[in-house]
Amino acid sequence: MALPMKALRKTKEGPGWSLEEMLVPSASPIEVLVRVKAASICGTDLRVYEWDRWSAERIRPPVTLGHEFCGLVERVGREVTAVRPGDFVSAKMHINCGQCYQWRVGETLLCQKIECNRH
Repeated sequence: MALPMKALRKTKEGPGWSLEEMLVPSASPIEVLVRVKAASICGTDLRVYEWDRWSAERIRPPVTLGHEFCGLVERVGREVTAVRPGDFVSAKMHINCGQCYQWRVGETLLCQKIECNRH
């Protein structure tokens, strides 16, 4: 049985967030499960909180916030070789389109189709 964890969530359209208990996810064969020690609230997260026009056009609740974080690797999928349990890691979880001009020139945070982690 998975233990509960706390997650900052955007559960519906409109201003605000909520802190919820959720089940700890499992790691797929290519994923790493990290016990988060610290997470950051970035400018994009603040826009999501305020629910401005940019957010309303791009964010589809429910989503978990805190895509910039660090912590200890708890478990790794069977295909993961770069890290192992106990390693200290940091991550910035943006999914880029892999096709636009900004992506091709290495300006991935300027990708027009960027998505933050949606789990």
